[in-house]
Amino acid sequence: MRSRIIKVLLVVLVLWIGFFSVDLITVTRFDHNPIFCIKKPEKSHFTGLGYSYDAYLHPITGEFEYCLYIFGQTAKSTFTD
Repeated sequence: MRSRIIKVLLVVLVLWIGFFSVDLITVTRFDHNPIFCIKKPEKSHFTGLGYSYDAYLHPITGEFEYCLYIFGQTAKSTFTD
C-alpha cells in the first residue's frame, strides 16, 4: 500500500514538472501565453497549479514581457518601465 502511494505521488510530481516546463518554455522561448494555465477574464494574468504568469505585449516596444510567480513569490520578471 505504501509503495502505491509513493508511485502516485511520483506520477503527480512528474506531471506537474512537465506542465510547468512546457509553460516555462512556451513563455520564455516562444514569447507566447502559457498553455496549461487558465486566463483571468479581461486581464493578462494566467494561473497554473502552484505557479502563475503575468504576460503581455509591451504597448510601446511591442516586446513580449512576463513575470513568473511560483507559489505566490516572484521568480522571474522581464517587465520594463
